[in-house]
Amino acid sequence: MTYTEVFDLVDAGDGRWDVQQHGTLLVAGQVCRTRTGFVLWDWLDRQLGTYETIDDALRALIRFEDRSSGATAY
Repeated sequence: MTYTEVFDLVDAGDGRWDVQQHGTLLVAGQVCRTRTGFVLWDWLDRQLGTYETIDDALRALIRFEDRSSGATAY
């Protein structure tokens, strides 16, 4: 499964993207481009880490979501 099957990115301006569950308006998190990489937050505004690429950040979000739910949520 790829992140494009799970999430949609919505441009929020100024190097920020809202991450929505694919095909819905449910927000799963947010990604922000910084000098050090892409910072990922979950839907509760908890910072989950900084990643080299947006792809890496979204793959990590899938892992975090799976781990927090105790099951595969997507």
